[in-house]
Amino acid sequence: MADAGDRRDGRAPDGGGRLRITRVGESRAERRPAGPRGTSVRAVTILTTSDELWAAVETFDAEAAEVAIARLLWDVPLSGAVTGVVLPFLQEVGDRWEAGTLSVAHEHFVSDMLRRKLTALAAVPPRAADGAAAPAPVVLLACPPGERHDMVLLCVALMLRERGVRVRFLGADTPIPAILTAARGTAADAVVLAATRPTMFTANASALRKLAADHALYAAGRGADEQTLAEVGARALPADPVRAVVALVGELAETRRW
Repeated sequence: MADAGDRRDGRAPDGGGRLRITRVGESRAERRPAGPRGTSVRAVTILTTSDELWAAVETFDAEAAEVAIARLLWDVPLSGAVTGVVLPFLQEVGDRWEAGTLSVAHEHFVSDMLRRKLTALAAVPPRAADGAAAPAPVVLLACPPGERHDMVLLCVALMLRERGVRVRFLGADTPIPAILTAARGTAADAVVLAATRPTMFTANASALRKLAADHALYAAGRGADEQTLAEVGARALPADPVRAVVALVGELAETRRW
């Protein structure tokens, strides 16, 4: 990505199609306050963004939240933004909600705000791999019926896309017939399903076994325990989203020589 000094109009994208004014010739590092000695600009940005996001959430300040995310995405690569801010932020949102220190209104505000920004990023075409010997693989991602928590899966989709994978994201609470149809229609090289409870997989065990016979099926989330994986014929992915992406990309590279 070109630096701000290369932008003749002195404007920099905020990560969602809007524009933010910067000084012509101003570098990304110059736009960030200097941190303690030995602290990188990226680390300062990540720490600052987390604080700014929580301040915005507490006051329902959507504009401030969008500015914080825009700054993060401008200064930090997508994978760094996801692993350094978005995933820890989502984890803390869940922890605070379970502890009763975050209201339903705040939780909905956070979910809507992040979903809009991440969905906009998901619309960006994937980067083609340099010197690829074959077309990039297609990975279909969805949550089975009853599972409404798809934000982490969306982050996985974005990190896969950043690595050149052609992602097809169906999102939360997707009917099994729709997943089967999409897998066939896209000729998916892999299907990734995520759920928080085993019953969301096992309730559809027969259909998922058929899906696994035609496509590499992966199950993720707290619901994907060993017994469930065996029952539905799915392969395991690491619980950590970053490790899951690395593992999946590695397996795709081996099978597709991509």
